[in-house]
Amino acid sequence: MNLEQLLGRKILLLDGALGTLLLSRGAKGALELLNVEQADMVAAAHEEYLQAGADIITTNTVCADALCLAQYGLQERSYELARAGAELARRVADKYSTTERPRLVAGSVGPTTRNLTLANDTTAEQMAAVYADVIRGLVDGGVDLILVESVMDAANAKVAIEECRKINKDIPIILSAVLSRIAGRVASGATIEKFLEDLPLDEISVVGFNCTNGVKPMADAVKMLSEKSPKPIVAYPAAGQPIVAANHFAKEMEKMCRAGELNIIGGCCGTTPEYIAQLAKVAERWRPRKIVKK
Repeated sequence: MNLEQLLGRKILLLDGALGTLLLSRGAKGALELLNVEQADMVAAAHEEYLQAGADIITTNTVCADALCLAQYGLQERSYELARAGAELARRVADKYSTTERPRLVAGSVGPTTRNLTLANDTTAEQMAAVYADVIRGLVDGGVDLILVESVMDAANAKVAIEECRKINKDIPIILSAVLSRIAGRVASGATIEKFLEDLPLDEISVVGFNCTNGVKPMADAVKMLSEKSPKPIVAYPAAGQPIVAANHFAKEMEKMCRAGELNIIGGCCGTTPEYIAQLAKVAERWRPRKIVKK
């Protein structure tokens, strides 16, 4: 069963913050290196999210690109660590997957350390090569979909999507942006409407938001997005600052589900399996946003 079929059946549950869980267990430095050096630790984190009810787990690769890895002298290992993260998540997901309830693996592609709109030391061609290594590793490692997440800039996102389509023309792509502190805008400062205009939406299966400072700031943006785009919508906020308790987090997320605005829900920074277990109850109570095909 593919992503499109699942989106029409139920609200899908994405996992929570992988980094939060790994750091709480003593991980340090480049977390992506754990994919080969402490694979059992990463596998255990994936399992906890699946046991909490996640339909989709994300690979431990949000910083697997060469620009991020360069901070640790690991820039030559981008493909290796991305593939290892994908293969690891695939093995764990397959243990829990059934015909009636498949568990999917989302290959996480992060924002890198460069913003093409602002950077004057990085070209689109250089960024394409950076994204290509990660995406190729994820696809070769067996992910079900690509998650281009924590997007700050539409220019970066376009390059990532273009490289994804060169590598695999059919794999579903979910795109998730970070919001600005200014209402109605993404992190780059562009309005949500302008951000959507700058994206190749025909290549994207699901669009939405992640991180941001908790659920409430995201709710208005999700409503706006639901009015401007026919695409399925994903929302996975951070736990907030100060951190909001899991049950309160779920209650706030439920408001968007009750309004019929979401297809995929989950958690970002600061969330744990406890948050996903609470969201699992929410996902069971409401129908997903109706998908309008144009």
